[in-house]
Amino acid sequence: MDTLRAFIALELPDRLRHELSLHAERFSGLDKHYRMRWLPPENYHLTLAFLGNITPGTVSRLSVLLNSLQQHPPVFLQFRELSSFPFSKTPKVAAALLERSSELAALQEKVVRVCRSAGVVLERRRFEPHVTMGRMRRSRKPLNLPPISILLSGKAEVVVLYESELTRHGAVYTPLSEVKLEDDEP
Repeated sequence: MDTLRAFIALELPDRLRHELSLHAERFSGLDKHYRMRWLPPENYHLTLAFLGNITPGTVSRLSVLLNSLQQHPPVFLQFRELSSFPFSKTPKVAAALLERSSELAALQEKVVRVCRSAGVVLERRRFEPHVTMGRMRRSRKPLNLPPISILLSGKAEVVVLYESELTRHGAVYTPLSEVKLEDDEP
C-alpha cells in the first residue's frame, strides 16, 4: 500500500514569511560554522500535527474532516524570539518561537481530534508553537545560537494538509487540502 509523509499546518501570511526571512538573515549571521541549512521563506509554516506516513484514503478522510475547522476564527500569532530548538534535547533547528495563546491551543487541539477521527495515531508530545527557519546539517557539535528577541505578529487564517517529500536538497511541501478559518465578526 502506498503511503505519503504528511502534516497539518497553519499557513503563514506572506507578510509574516517575509519579515521572518529578514530576521532569519540576521540570525544566520550567528552561524559562524555554517552548520545550518536555512529554509526558504515559502517553507515557513506552523505545524499543528505531524502525521507521519498515511494512506491516500486517510488523506481523503482528513480533507473532509478538516472542513469542521471553518468554524474556528483566524488565529493571532505573536512571535517572541529566534532560538535554537528544541530545548529538551540537543537543538537541531533554528526557529521563531511563538507566545502561547488559548486560541492557538484550541485550534491545535481541534486538529488533533480531527486526526484521531480519521484514524491517525499521533506521537504524544507537547505542542511547542514554532516556525522552523533552519535545520542542522550533519554535525556532532550541538547547535548553540543565542536567542534573539523579536516583535512580530499577525493573523493566520488557513490550515493546510501538506505532503512532505524529503529530497537531498530539503523538503518539498505540496498542499493536499486546505480550509480557511472564518472570522465570526461581520
